[in-house]
Amino acid sequence: MVEKLWGSRFDTQPPKEFISFISGRDVTIKEGSDFRLVPYDVWGSRVHVIMLVEQSIISKEDGKALILGLREILNKWEKGEFKLEPEKEDVHTQIETALIEKLGMEKAGKLHTGRSRNDQITLDMILYLREESLVLLEKMLILIRSIVNQGKKGMRWVMPGFTHHQHASVTTFGHIFFSFAEALIRDCIRLEAWYRLFNRCPLGGAAGYGTSFPVDRKLTAELLAFDGPTENSLDPINNRWEPEAHIAFVFSAFMNHLSTIAQTLILMSTREFNMIRLDDRYSAGSSIMPQKRNPVGLEIIKAKAAYIAGALSTLLSIGQSLMVGYNRDTQWTKYIIMDIIDEVFSIPTILKGIIESLSVNRSAMELQCSSGFITAPALMEYIIQKWDLPFREGKILMEKAVKFSEKEGKERITLKGLKAASAETGIILNITEKEIEEFQQPSRIVSLLKIIGGPSETSMREELASLSRRIRSHKRWYVERRKSLKSARDLILKKEEEILSS
Repeated sequence: MVEKLWGSRFDTQPPKEFISFISGRDVTIKEGSDFRLVPYDVWGSRVHVIMLVEQSIISKEDGKALILGLREILNKWEKGEFKLEPEKEDVHTQIETALIEKLGMEKAGKLHTGRSRNDQITLDMILYLREESLVLLEKMLILIRSIVNQGKKGMRWVMPGFTHHQHASVTTFGHIFFSFAEALIRDCIRLEAWYRLFNRCPLGGAAGYGTSFPVDRKLTAELLAFDGPTENSLDPINNRWEPEAHIAFVFSAFMNHLSTIAQTLILMSTREFNMIRLDDRYSAGSSIMPQKRNPVGLEIIKAKAAYIAGALSTLLSIGQSLMVGYNRDTQWTKYIIMDIIDEVFSIPTILKGIIESLSVNRSAMELQCSSGFITAPALMEYIIQKWDLPFREGKILMEKAVKFSEKEGKERITLKGLKAASAETGIILNITEKEIEEFQQPSRIVSLLKIIGGPSETSMREELASLSRRIRSHKRWYVERRKSLKSARDLILKKEEEILSS
């Protein structure tokens, strides 16, 4: 049976997750958005029940029944046995209806006391986004480590640096990869900042204007590992779009960085650049051209970046013209942010595989550092410093040296070309051919670039140490958040057991 119309040209076949990645939605069906909110709605409801019991708003007997009922629903959902029925409006209605069918209205009807679907869905989405942010952060850190490891290997591999898609000056493979890592670390910072900014519990705000029931918002916030309740009960309802749009911006910035990496790797892998080769496992063939090895995974990353930027614009647009209080417009923010998450989450793993498996053509990269006058900037700086020239004079001199050397059919500055430039400008230099050669040697050039963050090996080792420290710091932050969530879950279970055993 033919599964795909290419592949015989490859030594190794792509993994299933890569095939799924490049297939997109062509042959898959998405589940309803509320299905993934079931566990968050259940946990929020269990915390609400604990609070209602502790505040004596409902009896312990009713609390016991509700806790056991909610646990059963969560258990069914985890086994794939809890189904969402289209005739029941949303996840909140589905769960409450299931409880009413099991416990009767007398008990199950008390679950919604002091609560609205407004603070309920706002809570569900924050819990969901908070969890997804941690999952993505871990994936990002794993990807960054792979990029840094590849950069570490390439600290001495000279290659052209680019501006305007053209050779600009000499750098190293490692320097370029470390620049990728720096950008992604900022994305980690943004993601953590989102977590801190929105880690407030909306539960207890009801429809936004509070409730006369004596709810304990501090307790529910503590049990759900929030930094506290929202300071204003209406604010999270007014701005239900904001956490979604803010985290979508983080995802969009992240995807733009990955798109830059993807485009760079695509060009570097072409026959024209011939700097890297993508592994067969992360390439695809053609249905008609037997020779093709297409960088489709990287191309899809670029497309997803554009798609997510458009989705971010939609979220911002939904939030720009809302009347104070709840508006049904914001229901669509749920679909959009879940769509964004679905598009983003497989990418770090795929890109990690691409980066770790690529092979580098060091000789081709080094050869390209000896053509196109790419060494001219370094020679110019040497001349300016040694002969104490004004920068502008030195640059004019070298521009003319490039012109005269090019007329000789050369791609590097020659002694003859430099002398001709010197004669035309009146700038007299007592420079030897040996000096001209020395300061156009790629490895020599890189060794001089000792600025902080530069491509010299000394500078890169300092940056490597800094990158490693920052990665560990973000990992610690991630671990602390996970511990905080686990402690909160343990406290919920403890309080539930106290109610059940009383």
